[in-house]
Amino acid sequence: MNLMFLTSVGGILKPFAWIFGIVMNAIYEFVSLMNIHSIAVCVIIFTFVTKMLMLPLTIKQQKSTKLSSQMNPEIMKIQEKYKGKKDEASMRKQQAEMQAVYEKYGTTPMSGCLPLLISFPIMLALYRVIYAIPAYVNDIYAMYGTIADQIMSIQGYGQAILSFVQENGIMVSKLKPVIDVVNGVDGITYNMIAITKDNLVDIMYQFNTDAWETFKNVNLADAACWLNKIDITKVIQNYSLGVSVESIQAVDTAGFVALIPNIQESVTEIISVNSFLGGLNILNAPGWSFPGIIIPLLAALTQFVQSKVAMAGNKQANNVDNPAAQSMKMMNYVMPIMSMFFCAMLPICVGLYWVASAVFGTLQTVFINRYMDKVDVDDLMAANAAKAAKKRAKKGITTGSQMAEVAKTSTKSIQTEDKKKFNNAYDYKNNASSGKNSNKGAKAGEYKRSDVSYSASSISANANLLKTNYEKQNNQENSAEKGSGND
Repeated sequence: MNLMFLTSVGGILKPFAWIFGIVMNAIYEFVSLMNIHSIAVCVIIFTFVTKMLMLPLTIKQQKSTKLSSQMNPEIMKIQEKYKGKKDEASMRKQQAEMQAVYEKYGTTPMSGCLPLLISFPIMLALYRVIYAIPAYVNDIYAMYGTIADQIMSIQGYGQAILSFVQENGIMVSKLKPVIDVVNGVDGITYNMIAITKDNLVDIMYQFNTDAWETFKNVNLADAACWLNKIDITKVIQNYSLGVSVESIQAVDTAGFVALIPNIQESVTEIISVNSFLGGLNILNAPGWSFPGIIIPLLAALTQFVQSKVAMAGNKQANNVDNPAAQSMKMMNYVMPIMSMFFCAMLPICVGLYWVASAVFGTLQTVFINRYMDKVDVDDLMAANAAKAAKKRAKKGITTGSQMAEVAKTSTKSIQTEDKKKFNNAYDYKNNASSGKNSNKGAKAGEYKRSDVSYSASSISANANLLKTNYEKQNNQENSAEKGSGND
């Protein structure tokens, strides 16, 4: 299998897109054996295959949801117990108790987010493959490549295509035209705007049915003919090519007129491959008219059903005391409506993927929930705890129960120290109020050292008391030593 990559995605998404590109190419070749040439069918099958590949992550997410439904009430009780307590001792106790609950269930605060974090780049890679199918499917690339080869043989094709792109609002990423120097038939040197074959394929893959009809209109006598609207000045300015209009090679309009009959069969094949649901093009936006409106409505309905099925397995979903659950419940109504509006504006292939993903996701959730209903929570807790213990043992970390005891001990120590400080401060206040350890001439509740008087509530008064007590203790020890020496 020889994959051809055009502007395939790079960075962190590249390995995911590469794998899914192989899957998409294999699916297209498989359905072609049954004489089915439809990208829409491939997208549906592709969605099913990727859902199955991501099944382990989905099961892990469902297990985490089931544990969370049992664990969250205990976490909420602890949070309510320490509500409004911001002192260090209370915060440490709360943390220790919550950690004990997590260890009891063999999970962590981030365990439920991990599958989502892993699946996020996968989802982005899936969209990249769907948006650039010719970059990953050989047969689709060949269809567009045949047309691209013929276009590139026409003089001045670069500025003609770039002008067409601008006039019809076609967006193509990573499009970088270059200037090549060519010799004309008259011996004069010209600047030619060149576009790579891969860029041409990327451009043409953005053509919906209307764009192809516009492109095929090469009747120079018609004012609407796109060849009559070529504006080289705009092309030079838009791409900052840095050349003059006079130096650019002229467009061979006759070459484009002769081109259309030669590519008619390929264009018809491309439109057929991209057709779906009564002749709709999957690259068209469905809009709000029939039959296109079926896609946005199905997207909203299937996503709503999927969210309801998913929340059915969560016991905390209908808990009126849980703000997070209530927010999620509201989102289950808002997101399907948003999906409907997005699907109406985006290409049909995206909406088709959303619908298929929601349908297969709902079926997966139903079967996983049935499986999870047979799984005992205690067994699941024990298995998770065992896995967590093994991970800690490999890293040389103390077991969770010992860590909890250490945390509790530290908390008790902090509480004891705080109590001592409070008692000392209370003693100082009593001494101050009774006038003990005061010097002559000082008022009751004041301390005097040299010519300085301290208020009973001041830090200086407390420091002076400590010094006085220390001196008294030393005097008593010295007296005791002298007494023992005389004996």
